[in-house]
Amino acid sequence: MRFAKGFKGRYFTLAAIAATVSSVQIHAQNTQAIQLHKIVVSAANTEQDDEDVTEDLTVITAEEIEERGYRNLKDALASVPGISFTSNGGFGQPTSIYLRGLSPDHTLVLIDGVRANDVTGLNGAQFEHFRLDNVERIEVVKGAQSGVWGADASAGVINIVTKKPSGKSLSYAFKFGSYDTRSFDLSIGDDLGAFDYRLSMANFETDGFSAAEPGQRSPLYGTRADDLGYEEDGYRNRSYSLKAGYDITPKDRLEASLSAIDATVHYDSIDFATGQTVDAPDGPFTLNKIRERFYKAQYSRRDGANMAKIFYNYSTFNRSQYGGYSGHIKEFGLIDRFDYAQNSFLQAGGGYQAFHQGLSAGTDLAKSYSNRYIFATNHNTLFDGKTVFTQSARFDNYSEFDNRLTYKLGLKQKIVDSFVVFANYSTGYNVPTLYRLYDSWVGNASLNPEKSAGFDAGVEYRRFKVLYFSQRVEDLIDFSYTAFRYYNVAGRSEFKGVEASYSGAAFDQMAYDLGYTHLIKAQDATGADLPRRASDIFSYSFTWYPSEEHTVNLNGYYVGKRYDDAAETLQTGKYGVTNLSLRHNFAKGYRGEIEVRNLFDRFYQEVDGYATAGRSVYIGISAKY
Repeated sequence: MRFAKGFKGRYFTLAAIAATVSSVQIHAQNTQAIQLHKIVVSAANTEQDDEDVTEDLTVITAEEIEERGYRNLKDALASVPGISFTSNGGFGQPTSIYLRGLSPDHTLVLIDGVRANDVTGLNGAQFEHFRLDNVERIEVVKGAQSGVWGADASAGVINIVTKKPSGKSLSYAFKFGSYDTRSFDLSIGDDLGAFDYRLSMANFETDGFSAAEPGQRSPLYGTRADDLGYEEDGYRNRSYSLKAGYDITPKDRLEASLSAIDATVHYDSIDFATGQTVDAPDGPFTLNKIRERFYKAQYSRRDGANMAKIFYNYSTFNRSQYGGYSGHIKEFGLIDRFDYAQNSFLQAGGGYQAFHQGLSAGTDLAKSYSNRYIFATNHNTLFDGKTVFTQSARFDNYSEFDNRLTYKLGLKQKIVDSFVVFANYSTGYNVPTLYRLYDSWVGNASLNPEKSAGFDAGVEYRRFKVLYFSQRVEDLIDFSYTAFRYYNVAGRSEFKGVEASYSGAAFDQMAYDLGYTHLIKAQDATGADLPRRASDIFSYSFTWYPSEEHTVNLNGYYVGKRYDDAAETLQTGKYGVTNLSLRHNFAKGYRGEIEVRNLFDRFYQEVDGYATAGRSVYIGISAKY
């Protein structure tokens, strides 16, 4: 199946890349040291400086996304300590993100504060379809965050913040490369008096490669699907976003935004009798069209030490596979923040959420539940900024489940100079999706919500951080292949591990980021190890600025021991992937780039029987005015 034509061949030779790079004339210039800036985040559902956040926090900026050649959310999250991941194939194929060993549905994903977890799905958010062309930053807050955000945030929160209007602007980018891949992005924006807007559109198309590939039980294991003549599984993603605002007065502002995803992907299937993946042709069960929309409307007023906002969020989810799935989430609420002292504030609010699923595998499910909630957060920065103390609590009143109070406490203490210690304790709450409750094939209306509690504690010194985390989950929701339905695992499942990270600059021309995660335990209440969690992951990024016109980035990761099955017979870990990105600013506002993914052409499978990309090369040009 082909969505794009014109660029053939799996990859360029490295010699061709070297010739291209050597043709670029490098002018020796004085360069400044890499600056490590403070970043404004929203870990408490309000703007804060990252130094005022007690939780373990990672922020990936737009500059890092560009320099490292991250194309989608999975690429970016691969650099975050505490996160492991798997995909069932290549472009657009189902992707799972495991934050601190917990399954993907335990992580709440937001787009500009709008919930992106699919109420009709199995994996929480559909990570594979989030492109990064219009992203200002990605915030990853780890540990249970239900005390602020409610259900689905028991492992943490990933907030994707899209770019805001910033005066008159125009930018575009072209890129093409391996697997007949090509993309085009366009953004325009302007300030028109009290009105401002930004409109972004992106189109990504690829012929791709087969999702299915011989697994470890096959004598052909180790041979790429392309070399076996398997059918290409193409992917198309068309995304666009619009942000607009109007300043009614210097204190009052109206804002509205829309983020939209339209994607088409070809899946392969599996032979349930043998457990082997199958190279399947196009058909009603292997071709999936995805349509997601995320709307936000907000009125805010800032008056001295007080800031209040009223918002309405609306998320819609539609998938065509197996006759179709559809659902939506509606939320409206009020939040008020009062800064009662320097670097101290009290924020409180409440709201209403409605969750609905229409179609489920073509059947009109027509099921809903709702939630009313209130919450409060108190934040204090004391003793000339040496002590940060945060307390949050939230009460949820679901129509189908018992009421639940969740909370979190955080403390950060500066000891001397840049030496900081921190600790957090929090509780979490995950409710079953409508699909898991009521689907006619696998649903279980008797499912109970999951309840969790955990803590982390660590030290930080001059951009070096190390911490220990532990979390327990009661009534973990799992799937029984014997009963072929979802059920609660009675008792407490445990997740423990260690994270370390280090970032900085060297020789006034280089920046680096290193991350390491060791997962000590990821077990259900029966003591069984949960599959597809890597025991160790090491990530790295080195960026060299030889001149103001040139940037060279080398990034990648190493995955340690990881098993695809509970019996631990299918090893899918013990490999490394390295990526190279070269950028040249050849004129003011114009940039050319070359990216090499999987530089050393490493063969590996993240899920047994599903292919990954070999060495692949992409060339692009972009402009900003």
